[in-house]
Amino acid sequence: MKQLIVLLLSLSAVAASAVARDGIYLEFKITSPTTTGTSKTYTVGGSTRSEMTIKSPRNPNPFTIATLVLASAPGKSYSLNEAGKTYTEVDISRSQSDNDDDIEVTVLGKEKVNNYNCTHVSIKNRKSQRTSEMWLSKDIPGFMNYTTVKNNYLGGSKFFDALKAKGAEGFVARMLTNSERGERMQMDLVKAEKQNIPDALLSLNGYTKGVSPQMAPGGGIDRNALQNMTPEERKAYMEKMRAQYKR
Repeated sequence: MKQLIVLLLSLSAVAASAVARDGIYLEFKITSPTTTGTSKTYTVGGSTRSEMTIKSPRNPNPFTIATLVLASAPGKSYSLNEAGKTYTEVDISRSQSDNDDDIEVTVLGKEKVNNYNCTHVSIKNRKSQRTSEMWLSKDIPGFMNYTTVKNNYLGGSKFFDALKAKGAEGFVARMLTNSERGERMQMDLVKAEKQNIPDALLSLNGYTKGVSPQMAPGGGIDRNALQNMTPEERKAYMEKMRAQYKR
């Protein structure tokens, strides 16, 4: 009986390791004059899943935009429709190569934010002329682990190297950005830690490819293709387009 128990425990450990791996989990709280929500990021081995959940007075039922970037498919991003278990593919190779090299960092001072000692910086994109602000801190335990994570709002290791060169080494405790309509959005760090991330979160297994709008002849998005998408697919696709070209 004892040997059987040991065997079962061993098999359980193997099964657990097959469905979850050591990774990084980041969570931010989102606030603006018209919306509230959360942003969650899961990263393992260069693959990243981002989930943004938004709630507003006009849309009291929260909706979530989920995006997957796989280490095995650099230059591509997958917008996930969880309700229909479909995905649409977006080419992000241009935005990945352009963004990090075109920023101008200005140090504004030292401040305490969310109980962290922070360096306050202004970040300007030279191409788009858009600006944002960040408060970066070295007080966040294990902050170096998180500077390699890249999503729509965090620039990844190259971006953080540029901040370090300006004496602003650290990870984001708070960020202020402007929406396309000029609305101010604030993101505050809630959690940054190492976690066992389920493999299923970082995989397209179980999803089928949905309708992805192509460029219409003469430019623009093919509206017929958009109309053939489900509301969830359409919303996820348009949000992804805005995030891709916002800088």
